[in-house]
Amino acid sequence: MKKLQRRPKRFKGLSIGLDLHKRFIQYSVMDRRGNESANGRIDANKEELLKFIGRWQREGAIQAAFEACGSFIWVFDVLSKTLGREHVHVGQPSKIAVIGNSQEKRDASDAWWLAYLMYEGTLPEAFVAEGELRELRLAGRELRSYTEMRSDLARRMRSHLTQEGLNLPKGWHTSKRKRAVALEALKQVAGVRAEALRDLYKQIEQFSELISYWRKRQHQLSNGFPDIEVIKAQMPGIKEVNSGLIYGELGDPRRFHSAKAYAKATGLIPGLRETGGKKQRLPITRAGSKHARWAFTRAVIACLRCKKGVGLEIKKWVENQSKRKSKCTVVVAAARKMAEGLWRLLAWGEAFDLRRAFPS
Repeated sequence: MKKLQRRPKRFKGLSIGLDLHKRFIQYSVMDRRGNESANGRIDANKEELLKFIGRWQREGAIQAAFEACGSFIWVFDVLSKTLGREHVHVGQPSKIAVIGNSQEKRDASDAWWLAYLMYEGTLPEAFVAEGELRELRLAGRELRSYTEMRSDLARRMRSHLTQEGLNLPKGWHTSKRKRAVALEALKQVAGVRAEALRDLYKQIEQFSELISYWRKRQHQLSNGFPDIEVIKAQMPGIKEVNSGLIYGELGDPRRFHSAKAYAKATGLIPGLRETGGKKQRLPITRAGSKHARWAFTRAVIACLRCKKGVGLEIKKWVENQSKRKSKCTVVVAAARKMAEGLWRLLAWGEAFDLRRAFPS
């Protein structure tokens, strides 16, 4: 059931919409009556932005709005410090249809729409990680990025060796001892392929050192969030890396009003289109954090390797459902159920209930 969104109290001051770009910022200033009083451009740097804000602060209180784009963090930090966090609003680009779907898209109109939506109190806002949570998010993303790059290099090495009739043990690149065994296998290859293999091996060594560093860094940052320890202790398949990545991406689950809303933020829920009394099921929305989505699916895959405990029961559920549906679809469904269970764990203090999350 949807709830009526009541109009908030009108802000008694100037509303400024900012359309951010790498080289410049387009602005639109709206007065207390909702009329545009000024517009223009300034250079995209800290000095010009502070000078611009200082000029309008002389005329009264200010609130500012801009979209969450590739260059918004520094603007957010500067304005939050200057105006106060409560007067800085970050719009969710995917939900501002008047900008994204406009047939006449211009920088000036984009800035005007941001100012207008904020003035009316209807700007759909994005979640912005701050402080230690932002640091945790960055560490998790760096760790995942380097891990994936190392995996790509490992696949290339395996492909080269397969052409030579050689095989490497599973997970050979995950420890120094296993890599030493692989190095012995490389000595059996000659020519240009041997040069390529030695180069790949050196890169894997470098990425392994970076992965080790960022794993430790993520662990240090995770210690500042007690909820992460609860997640690791209670949730099956979600341990050190995934718990920090999920919490860093989505923040405190208690900020969501329901388990479905939390799962929606991961983009794991299927879309739905209904018209004329007919319903059409769509693929998953992918509207949330791709990193959180990856972490939850990896947690399910980890459970598929379990031989006992709750993980084994999840494995049985996935295998049973896979008889009627594709395995990829079932893994995504299981990941969504894991997300809902995590929300109930932290929001309600309810221990992970296998029967409720994965009914037979």
